[in-house]
Amino acid sequence: MNEEQSLIIQEYAKNPLQNFAMKEYTIKQHEGNFICWDDIVVYLVIKDNKIEKYSFDWNCSNITTAAASFLSEFIIGTPIEDILHRTYQTMVEHGFEVSPRRKRAAVIAILATRNAIHIYLKDDKNDTFDDLIDD
Repeated sequence: MNEEQSLIIQEYAKNPLQNFAMKEYTIKQHEGNFICWDDIVVYLVIKDNKIEKYSFDWNCSNITTAAASFLSEFIIGTPIEDILHRTYQTMVEHGFEVSPRRKRAAVIAILATRNAIHIYLKDDKNDTFDDLIDD
C-alpha cells in the first residue's frame, strides 16, 4: 500500500459516508470477520432492481469503515445483478487497495451487500470471502 492509498483509507475512516443504521430499508445483512473481529451490518433500499440507498453500521476497523464508505460512492444506482460480480478487484479498480492480510476487511461490506441481495432474490446462495478475494 502506497502513501496515497493510506491517505484514502485515513480520510474515509475519519469522515465515513453513509455510516448509520438506516431506519427504513428493504433488507439488511450482518457479516463478521473472525480474523480481525470486524462486524458490519449493511442496509439496502432496493427499487426497480437497483440499489437506491445504502448504509452501514456496527463495530468496524478503520479499513472496514473506509472500504464500506468508499463502496457507497459507486454502489448507489447500480443494478443488483451487477453487485453480485463485485469483488476485491473492483475495489482496486476504483482506487482502493490494501495489504494482502487486510483484504477481508476491505471486502466485508461487499460480502454483506452481496448476501443481502441473495436473500432478497431468494436464490439460496451465500457468498464467502473466497468468492470475493483471489489470492
